[in-house]
Amino acid sequence: MEYQLVNAILHGQRLTEPLTWLFIAACVAAVVAGWKVGCLLDAYQQRGTE
Repeated sequence: MEYQLVNAILHGQRLTEPLTWLFIAACVAAVVAGWKVGCLLDAYQQRGTE
């Protein structure tokens, strides 16, 4: 991971570069995917207890 890129994004620098927006989109996609997997695992676990 490029820690310098993350630091620059957090400080509002380098927002004009396409790689920055690709990095932000990848982070958002990973968060949404993790959230959905968590929901599916929770539903599966709830189904097993009923």
